[in-house]
Amino acid sequence: MSTGSGDPGQLDEWMAFAPDDDSGDDEPRRIDPFVVVGIVIGILILVAMLLSRPTGAYRTQADDLSALGLPTDFHPASVVSVTEQGCAGIETQVCEVVRFELTGGPDVGFVYSQEFPISPLTPDFGEGDHVLLSRVTPGGVIEDVGSAPCSFDTEATCAQLRLTIDDGEGGRSATYEAMPGDEAATLTVGSEVLVDFIYDGDDLIVASVRPPEPQSLYRFADFDRRFVLIVVAALFAIVVVALGGWKGVSALAGLVASLAVMLIYVLPSILDGRNPLLVAVVGSAAIAFIAMYLAHGINRRTTIALLGMIAALVLTVVLSAIVVEAARFSGFAAEETSLLTFFGSIDVGGLLLAGIVLGAAGALDDVAITQAATVWELRAANPAYRRRDLFQGAMRIGRDHIASIVNTLLLAYAGASLPLLVLFLVAGQSLGVVANSEVVAVEIVRTLVGSIGLVAAVPFTTWLAARFVDGDGGGVHA
Repeated sequence: MSTGSGDPGQLDEWMAFAPDDDSGDDEPRRIDPFVVVGIVIGILILVAMLLSRPTGAYRTQADDLSALGLPTDFHPASVVSVTEQGCAGIETQVCEVVRFELTGGPDVGFVYSQEFPISPLTPDFGEGDHVLLSRVTPGGVIEDVGSAPCSFDTEATCAQLRLTIDDGEGGRSATYEAMPGDEAATLTVGSEVLVDFIYDGDDLIVASVRPPEPQSLYRFADFDRRFVLIVVAALFAIVVVALGGWKGVSALAGLVASLAVMLIYVLPSILDGRNPLLVAVVGSAAIAFIAMYLAHGINRRTTIALLGMIAALVLTVVLSAIVVEAARFSGFAAEETSLLTFFGSIDVGGLLLAGIVLGAAGALDDVAITQAATVWELRAANPAYRRRDLFQGAMRIGRDHIASIVNTLLLAYAGASLPLLVLFLVAGQSLGVVANSEVVAVEIVRTLVGSIGLVAAVPFTTWLAARFVDGDGGGVHA
């Protein structure tokens, strides 16, 4: 063989062994159909969210709550002092007099005092404690001030006030007669006032009008736990990232996105009067879509897990609707639910169904992604496994997972209702009577219907994963 650099025979021999860099250029890259399916699901979820999006009408609900006397405005304060003395007007009863100094809001620096009769329910205050005070928003505005003989004594002159009251329905005009010496008699046009009023049929009767002095505006609401919550959230994030690395970062991003879906779409849409069950289903699917693809990547495995989760979610919705109707749940078992009757746009029965669906969605997400990942790991461990072997192996793991998840759901719901269960036990009621009460029966239905959905998610997701674990094509792979 010649060693000359220009020998064409030698060049042909070298070229025969050289890699063909352009071998794949002529063949188009094939996209995994499951990635396309995932994109289509995302588009459908987005369209459903747009069609059922909130209109913004829910923002008036806060004004309606204020008209009912419920606090909607809160400001931070700190405890300056705590002393014990006889209660005002009842000297035989001992009260704690707590002085709070406002550290934020329009009256920052103001020191507010409040009495608390000493009992087992009295909060345990200490100097320096950080708290939140609720502030009552003035509900009326003086429109005109005049004078006329008092209705009860024509020899005396009373101030005749005409004011507009925010009654939660756009405002109503009313009049108020202020007697001589009444602080309301000093009010001027344009003054904001606190108003107590009642309805006598369709007539609105003003009981009192008073200027909004800070002492009459504030009430203790709760201890300020926000710093503790921030510290715990930061610790949680550190642990997740330390153990999960970039996967942990992706999971945290999915968690933030899930909260955004809840706060921006689910809750406002329900308050706007949208069907709560439909909103819960769309919201759950959106949360699962975002969380799964952020945490586990855009690939066949994640799409299969999403399909398994959605199928089980649909089954959960159908079963929940049937059981709730058959059990004749009213949706008013919780005390706070009764307040929703003031807002006719909210479907309380649908809200109960939505709660069941949302409660099960998180566990369905966990089960579906675990089963899909199990099949992929079994395939990686033994490529010779047949589909039947993959299915049976993953199902053995799935059964153990289901056993623990069902127990977790039971303990979670029981823990949330523990005070009520203890109260029933103290009352000496039988197990049948306790289970029959709506507040307990709802939790039983949550557990059982949610568990049925979880059980269904295991074989369906496992079958899909075992059937399509191979043949990823040229798309983005797991």
